[in-house]
Amino acid sequence: LTLIYLVPLPSSIWQSFPGRGDIVAIDQIVGLENSTRPVTLVPNAGWLSSFTLFTPLAVLLFGVQLKRDDLYRLLPLFIGLGAVSGLIGLLQIAGTPGGPLYFYRITNSDSAVGLFANRNHAATLLACIFPMLAVFASTGAGRHEVSQSRLLIAAAIALVLIPLILVTGSRAGLVLSVIGLSGALLLYRQPVRKQDFGSKNQKWKWLTLPKLTLAAVLCLGLLTIYFSRAEAVDRLFSQSMDADSRSMFWAESLNLFDKYFLLGSGAGSFGSAYQIIEKDHMLTSFYLNRAHNDWVELVVTFGIFSILIAGVAAIQFLRGMIRLWISPDKKRRSVIFGRMAGIIIAMIGIA
Repeated sequence: LTLIYLVPLPSSIWQSFPGRGDIVAIDQIVGLENSTRPVTLVPNAGWLSSFTLFTPLAVLLFGVQLKRDDLYRLLPLFIGLGAVSGLIGLLQIAGTPGGPLYFYRITNSDSAVGLFANRNHAATLLACIFPMLAVFASTGAGRHEVSQSRLLIAAAIALVLIPLILVTGSRAGLVLSVIGLSGALLLYRQPVRKQDFGSKNQKWKWLTLPKLTLAAVLCLGLLTIYFSRAEAVDRLFSQSMDADSRSMFWAESLNLFDKYFLLGSGAGSFGSAYQIIEKDHMLTSFYLNRAHNDWVELVVTFGIFSILIAGVAAIQFLRGMIRLWISPDKKRRSVIFGRMAGIIIAMIGIA
């Protein structure tokens, strides 16, 4: 769809699309009234958006070549990458704002963004690790000591993640962490393991994931209150100019949907399209390059087609999740991993 929006069209066609009046007027002034243009308002940004799709395409092509067991082995890697991002975020807030550990020029330079430029993205990754940890602890088939070790590792990482999510200052991350913890409770199953007749150690018999989760929540409150770094909690319960501005941005962004209905403004064009309708009283020293709401930006840039495609995808997603959650094979790895993927996809969709 992104590439289709980049196909050059005769002036008689693209000029008839809604919302192109400003471009037509400018073209007439500079003598380009008969020029060919694609559907997207900003072709350069549209091509850039197309190029960025090669990254998820490469991941998809890599994934389809792997065997199922190899895909399962990637879970600790994803958990490790998330932990590394969280550790970098911890070092970021311990250092100076905008220091060398911030890897992007435009970023939340006073927050724990980790490997990302945006604190919401960093917190979303951390929150998504909770379901991964539940599956990691559930799939430790083998000796009793192996299963307990995986459970303890998962619990230790969860305890570290909780305060890290709060210090990011992301309200979305705080909400997603609750969803992630709830999903972890739903996903966890006692792993099938061989009976270890030689082990007499029963001191960890009381240790269960629900108890660990409760302990994690308590540690969360104690740590954040003690260190007074619960920025996400402060931002959640306080009215800020940022929150008010974002609500106004979303309302104005939805006006773009009407302006460019039916086709939308094209991939990568949101920032430029928004500047056309931006009100004078909303002008600041900062510019808006994204809607900060993927669903709003999707309908603005791709119009009715995005709604149709997203609707079909949502229906298929729900059908697949229903089949997985009613499956009688609750302890099959494919079912457990499928449920985990569904929860993570839902979390990313909410973020």
